[in-house]
Amino acid sequence: MLVIVLVMVPSILLSVYGPREYRYNDDSFGWEYEVPEVNASEYNIIFDQHSHTKYSDGILTVRQNILWHIAHGFNAMVLTDHNNIRNSKDLQDLATEYASDFIIIQGMEYTTGRIHLNFLGLTDWNLKIPWDPTDAQIQEAIDEAHFQGAVVVVDHIPWSLERMPKHPTRQQLLAWGVDYIEIVNEWVYDYDSDLWCNDTGGFGKISGTDMHTPMNVWAWTVMNTTEFTAEAVMEELRARNTTVVYNASGSVDLSIGYNNAWYDVFSPLIFLGEMFEKYYENRISIPIFFGYLFGSFAIVEAIYYSIKGLKEKKRAKND
Repeated sequence: MLVIVLVMVPSILLSVYGPREYRYNDDSFGWEYEVPEVNASEYNIIFDQHSHTKYSDGILTVRQNILWHIAHGFNAMVLTDHNNIRNSKDLQDLATEYASDFIIIQGMEYTTGRIHLNFLGLTDWNLKIPWDPTDAQIQEAIDEAHFQGAVVVVDHIPWSLERMPKHPTRQQLLAWGVDYIEIVNEWVYDYDSDLWCNDTGGFGKISGTDMHTPMNVWAWTVMNTTEFTAEAVMEELRARNTTVVYNASGSVDLSIGYNNAWYDVFSPLIFLGEMFEKYYENRISIPIFFGYLFGSFAIVEAIYYSIKGLKEKKRAKND
């Protein structure tokens, strides 16, 4: 058990937080822009509400994240690193630098073992984020986000329901004041949740790339603002004036990656960690796994001592 723990734990951590196969620089995203089919006279904002950087488990810097989004036709985005807003200084500096061409908004992904929520338009975050929050704690987080003027999105429900047996229902989330459901996450269109989205008291529709490392893009959220500013985008989000453009075949990613020598060094452990990663996502699997280990050990030992006992009886009888 000790050997398995000493191998399993660093392998899981490396698979989740360790070096990736490719590394990128600021020149990796200079291909011709792949703009989605959007009526420019009707929509002037092409938006992504879900993206990660090196400040959590993403692979890109904040600047590289912006350049990747521009290359895929976006002109506005929210940074939603997991459970922190340590990216805020970089975000503020780059928001000023790119102000005429690209809108970047402060956000955060509230990541727990029960639910993942995106808070779009935060100013800060001081509440504790427990791994297994109660209903009241989730409600408190939603209320705090709204108090700051942020918009609340429930992320990737199909993905979450597979891994989180205590995930709140859509009815609960609606009652708690969640504003949007992420209808498209990566390539997955959530048709079940689409039925809950309407203009008469339901959720709003929004999409997210959930980009951790450069990837294809399958959906864009579009809207129309009178001004090209972050606050104008937030006003449209609060009013739920959004439309999702979905492309089932995806927009091909042409980012130029370079081999990462550290990945080669740790790749055997990373591969092993990917096998065990489900134990990181579903903590109940860990005691179950070790229960199997102890059970198997007990069975082997019982068989061994039974055979040993029979041999000793036979030897005593012969003597």
